[in-house]
Amino acid sequence: MTKEFQIRYQSDIVSSLSRRLMNDVVEEIFNYLDYDSLKNSEAVSVQWRDNIAYGKTWKKLLERNLRLSAEWREMLEILVLKWSLDSSVPKNYMHCRTLCKQVGNSVSKLRRNWLEGRHSKNEFTDFSQPEIESIFWIRGSLNFEMNKSWIGRGQRDGSIRFWNRWTLETSAIFQPLLLTNRLLGCNTVRCLQFNDDIVVASYFGGSICIWNVHTTELLQVLHEMDVANYESHYIPVNGLSLGGSPGNYWLLSCLSSPTEQDFVTLRLIKSPSEEIPIVHRIVLDQKLRVLQLLVNDTHVMLLISDTETKRDQIQIRSTASMEILKTIQIPYSEMGVFDYRKGLLLVGSRYEIQLWDTETAICIRSVRSSSSIVFVKIISDRYWVSCNTSGKVEVWDLKCALNPAHTRSVLLHQLDATNLHCPLLYPVVRADEYQIALIPCRAKDYSELHIIDFLQLDEKAPIDRPID
Repeated sequence: MTKEFQIRYQSDIVSSLSRRLMNDVVEEIFNYLDYDSLKNSEAVSVQWRDNIAYGKTWKKLLERNLRLSAEWREMLEILVLKWSLDSSVPKNYMHCRTLCKQVGNSVSKLRRNWLEGRHSKNEFTDFSQPEIESIFWIRGSLNFEMNKSWIGRGQRDGSIRFWNRWTLETSAIFQPLLLTNRLLGCNTVRCLQFNDDIVVASYFGGSICIWNVHTTELLQVLHEMDVANYESHYIPVNGLSLGGSPGNYWLLSCLSSPTEQDFVTLRLIKSPSEEIPIVHRIVLDQKLRVLQLLVNDTHVMLLISDTETKRDQIQIRSTASMEILKTIQIPYSEMGVFDYRKGLLLVGSRYEIQLWDTETAICIRSVRSSSSIVFVKIISDRYWVSCNTSGKVEVWDLKCALNPAHTRSVLLHQLDATNLHCPLLYPVVRADEYQIALIPCRAKDYSELHIIDFLQLDEKAPIDRPID
């Protein structure tokens, strides 16, 4: 035994404690490590590997991370949806170790892919409904949404079709069985929103349908035309937003009337199968148009365009009282878009994106784009995403944008969602931390769904084996 090896051997506190049969102390030491450190510790030596295997270190790490890290919880949900994994925390050492490595490696991979712009591309041809695409270009809306589990889209007969987001298999179809003649000739879905409990869809005839996600049962049909005292069958519900939590969902809707006035209605859904009361309703001036709206537990946000002065503004209102709390003046755009996350407001206009602090109503950062902006989304605490009319998807560094000392460009990557080399009429985009989904809307005979995947879950990751 060389002198150098003797020094290293004697300084190895883990092996020293293990030789003294103090494995409980060794386990307690390992319990303080995070995922990367524990994974690296297994590779130090056979002795370290055996000590980690001796106790419940991997099980405790899995339980701790699932309790404290939203990133780990969400990633496990995605892996369960993709691979049908057993999400219950197992007792077996190897099972816990495997789950930890699957989740931990996927979290690390996702972070690295966003930073480096690495992604895969997929096309979903069964998503197309070519004969009805053109009617959804009105005011830049298309009846397509997605969450962690599903992709949903309205059909020409008024039904809603759901696909499993990760396998792209049809999951459910929601039928509007109770629609009446008030929708005659306008049964096509105008706007779509859903969460883990309910599906909400609005129609050109001024009605809103609500279904149970789990049973596909149609629970309610709300008639916005009755609220606005109009009888026309061809007035659209131009906007929907669904926010809040189970037992306290807020439903925000906007109806454009024949007198060219926008009605904004806020409802509280405590039980979707029972009467849904109207909490607030406001009528805007004729010159004002609602381009986009959003609701959560505390705030209602309206992107409003003044057709006379050609100025846009974001109204931030109280959900409880509908009182205006703040008004933020933003650049004019016929297709204004915005997103909100944790006190940050992201606004896209013709060729500009602005990042605002809603508490101070101060614009933190303003950046330019080569084409008119059609989509913005704050993906996480690290990035935001935008898309312009040319179909270019841009990834921006949010952390650098929030740093006043950072004067260089905050643009990280520009991605081509499709391989189309032609002008797009109005690409429709949805995005989260895992994927960016885009419908090009090049013409009414083309509407395939294009997916940019940053997780690249094309096949099951290999299971790491302990060292020998």
